[in-house]
Amino acid sequence: MPIPCLSYELRNGYIDNWLVAGPQAIPVPDLERFEGPDAKLQIARSHYTAESGVLSTPVEVERHVVGGSELTWAYVRCGDDHFVDLSAFYHTCHYLRSWAYARVVASRSAQVTCTLTTNGPADVWLNGQHVHRQEHFYHQIPFSVSFAAAFQEGENELLVRFEEVAIRECPYVMALRLADLPAREGDGAACVLLPTSLLPLERREILERAFEAAYLERDVYAWDQEITVRWPEDAPVSTGIAARLQTPGGRIYAEAPGVEAGAGKGISLVKAYQVPEGPYRVVLMPRLKEYHERNMRVTRRMPLYAVRNRYSQAAYGTYEERRLEALEDAARREQNVYSEIAKMALGRWSEVSTDAVMAAIERINRREDCSDFHLVGLLGMLHRYGADPSFPEALRGPLEACILGFRYWMDEPGSDAMCFWSENHQILFHACEILAGQLYPEKTFGNAGQDGRWHREKGERMALSWLRKRARGGFREWDSNCYFEEDLLALSHLADLAESSEVYELASVVMDKMLFTMAVNSFKGAFGSTHGRTYAPFIKGARLEATAGIGRLLWGMGVFNDHVLGTVSLACAEGYELPPIIAAIAADQPEEMWDRERHAGELEEWCDRTRGQWEVNKVTYKTPDYMLSSAQDYRPGEFAYQEHIWQATLGPDAVVFVNHPPCTSEEGSHRPGFWHGNVVLPRVAQWKDVLVALYRLPENDWLGFTHAYFPLAAFDEHAIRDGWAFARVGDGYLALTAARGLELVTRGDSAYRELRSYGSPNVWLCQMGRRALDGSFGTFQERVLALERRFEGLTVDLLTLRGQHLSFGWEGPLLIDGREQPITGLPHYENPYCVAELPCSRMEIRLGEELLVLNLE
Repeated sequence: MPIPCLSYELRNGYIDNWLVAGPQAIPVPDLERFEGPDAKLQIARSHYTAESGVLSTPVEVERHVVGGSELTWAYVRCGDDHFVDLSAFYHTCHYLRSWAYARVVASRSAQVTCTLTTNGPADVWLNGQHVHRQEHFYHQIPFSVSFAAAFQEGENELLVRFEEVAIRECPYVMALRLADLPAREGDGAACVLLPTSLLPLERREILERAFEAAYLERDVYAWDQEITVRWPEDAPVSTGIAARLQTPGGRIYAEAPGVEAGAGKGISLVKAYQVPEGPYRVVLMPRLKEYHERNMRVTRRMPLYAVRNRYSQAAYGTYEERRLEALEDAARREQNVYSEIAKMALGRWSEVSTDAVMAAIERINRREDCSDFHLVGLLGMLHRYGADPSFPEALRGPLEACILGFRYWMDEPGSDAMCFWSENHQILFHACEILAGQLYPEKTFGNAGQDGRWHREKGERMALSWLRKRARGGFREWDSNCYFEEDLLALSHLADLAESSEVYELASVVMDKMLFTMAVNSFKGAFGSTHGRTYAPFIKGARLEATAGIGRLLWGMGVFNDHVLGTVSLACAEGYELPPIIAAIAADQPEEMWDRERHAGELEEWCDRTRGQWEVNKVTYKTPDYMLSSAQDYRPGEFAYQEHIWQATLGPDAVVFVNHPPCTSEEGSHRPGFWHGNVVLPRVAQWKDVLVALYRLPENDWLGFTHAYFPLAAFDEHAIRDGWAFARVGDGYLALTAARGLELVTRGDSAYRELRSYGSPNVWLCQMGRRALDGSFGTFQERVLALERRFEGLTVDLLTLRGQHLSFGWEGPLLIDGREQPITGLPHYENPYCVAELPCSRMEIRLGEELLVLNLE
C-alpha cells in the first residue's frame, strides 16, 4: 500500500522541505592519531562507509535504523537560507553525520544540474544509486559544488548524507538546489513529496500552516510581561490547537490545552516572573487528544527567554548590599560551580553541592573546551576557602588530581578541544597556571612533568606580557559584552590572589581601565557599545548581556542573570575595590558626551591565525535619552567574524542595529550569524547623533540582504512611513532608513523585530533625536522626512537634523560642512573624563573634583 505523502514546491530551485535523521554524534577520543592541517578529513575518512546506512523508506516521525543507530525521521522546513541547519557547540571532538530525504517529481527524464552546499563532506544517492561525493571542510561559510544527475520521469528518491567534525563551535548546514528540473504540467514547479504517518493529510497541512503564521513579539520577556503567542490579521487558517511553555529539555510550565489559532488571535500562557528564569520554547501542537491518541505529532517550537529579576536603570544601594544580593542570586540559580562558590562565600556550607563541584572536575579532566573558565574558579575556591573546617573533605583529593593533571598551555603534551588562542582564554590559562603553581609549589604536575614553581613562573611571565599589551593598547575583543566577563573572571582572581605584586598590581590597573571603558560606553546599565566579539542574545537587548550583572554589582545598573562567573568572582575578590569615580562616571548623565577611542596592538606571534597588527577606532555619543556607538572605518569590505559594528540604545530592550547575515540561524556556532557579526564588514562613520553605514555585498551573497533589529514591542511608539522607521522610548527618538528601502518582517522567529533591505550596494542612515531638541515625536518625524539627502551608490550627502552637511562614501574622508573629520588615527581616549594617547602609559580620569591616575607601565 502506498505511503501517503506531504506535497511541497521547490523555492527558487531549492528543496526547502525534508525528512531529516540525526545528527549521529560519535566521540573522537584519540585526537593524537589525527595530525596536520587535514586532521578533520582524516577523521571523516576513518568513519566513512560506502553504503548510505538507510535500510528502509523514511517516514515522518517514525524511528528507523539509520547508520547503525535508531533515529527518528523528523520533518524540517528550511528558512529563507534554504539550509537544513544542525549547528551546535561540542565541548569535545565528535564526528557527525546526518541524513536528509525527499522525493522529487519530474515531468520527464532529464540531466539536472544539482548544487549541494555544505560545511563538510557529503554524499548523494538518487533512486538508490550513489551519484556524488564532495569532500571538503569550510568552517564558517559553507561551500557549493555542482554536479549533473539523471532524473527519471515521475518520482525520484533523493538522499543526502552530510558530515562534519565538531571541535567546539560547529556550523553544520546542507542545502540542495535543482536548477533545471523539468516541472510538472500546469504546476509551474516541480513537486517535493515527503512520506508521512500523520493522517489525515489535510489536517496535518492545516496545522502546519497555522503554526507557521504564529509569532512572538519579544525575544526576552521580563517580570510582568505576558508570554503571548499571536497570529496576524491575515493568518491563512483558523483551527483548534494546544500550546505549551516548556524548557528546551521538555519540562512543562504552562499549558493551554484547547485554544483557537487564527486571524488576530492570541494565546496568553504566563507572566515571566511566574516561571524560573531561563530559556524556554512555546510549543504549538494539536489538541492533546489528537496529539497523544491519534499520533498527530506535528509541532512548532518558538524560542524565548524569561527573566524574573528587575532591571535597574539608576544606581541604588551600597556596594556591600549589592555584593550580598549578587551572591544570593547566584546561589539560588545552581547554575554551575560558581553557584557553589557563592554558597561558600555566604557561609552556607550545608547547601554546597559536592556533586556540582565533581561535575566541574570531570569536565576539566576531559579537557572540554572552556575548562579554563571553571578551573580558575576551583583554584580560587581552594585559595579562599580550602582551609575552612567546613570545606568538604571528599573534594580535596579529586581537586588536587585535577589541578596537577591539567594541560596549562598549548605547548604542553596532549591534543584536545580546548581553545587557547583567543584573548580571553589566554589570560584565563595564565591565571590558572599561576594559582595552581602557588597552591602546589613543590609537587610535580603530571602533564608537563614540571613542579609548581616552574608553572607559576611561566604563568606570571605570560600573564604580564598579556597585561602589558592590554594596558598599553587595549583589547582586540574590544568592549565585548560576553568576553569581558571572562577577562574580568581571570583578572579578579589575579588582583585578589596572585602573590606577585607586579602581577596583582597590573591586573588591578587593567581592571580599572576595562571598567572605565564599560562605564563610558554604557547607557543606564546597557553596555550598548560596538563590540569586538559578541553573540545574538547579548545584543538583542541588555537583559542577557554577560556583563549585565557586573554593572549591577559595581555601579547599581543592569540586572543579575545566568552569567554568574564574573559577578561571583568580583563579589569574592576582597583584594580589589572599584575606584568610586568609575561608578560615578557610569551613572553620569551629561547633556551630551562625545567619546572617541582607538585601541590597537600587535597580535600574538605564537598563533599563525592571529599574526599581525590590529586596530579599531570607535566612538560613542551619549545623552540622557539615548546612546549611539560605532566602530568607524573598521576593515570595510573584508570578511568578518563576530564584530558588532554599530548600535543605537534607547533602553534595556530598545536597541537598534544593522548587520549582513550569512544564514537565518541564531545558533552561536555561526560566526557570523543571523544577528551577530557580518559576512562582509560595512564602512561606517558617525558624527555625534547621526550615523552612516555603507554595505557592499558580494555578487554571490547567499541571502542578498542587510537587515535591522527593530523590536516594535520595546518602543513606546513607532511608525514606519515614507521609507523611514521611527521609534520613541521616553524622550529619546530614532529614525532609520536604507537607500534600497525597508520591509518589515511579519513571519518567523524575528517577526515584528526585523527590517530587511534587499540588494547591494546599500546605505543605511540612522538619525537620533530628543524631545529637548526636537519637540514631540511627531515633530521629529516631520523634520526627518524633510531632510535633504542623496544616495548614489555607496555615497551619501545629507543635511543632518542639526543643520550640518554630511558627506561620506566608500572611499575618502567624512566631511562635515566641508571639513574633514577624523574617523581613524583617534586618541586612545578622548572624552570629558580622560584624554590619553597610544601607546598608553598613564591615564588621568576626572569627574568634577575627583581624579584617578592609572599608571599602566
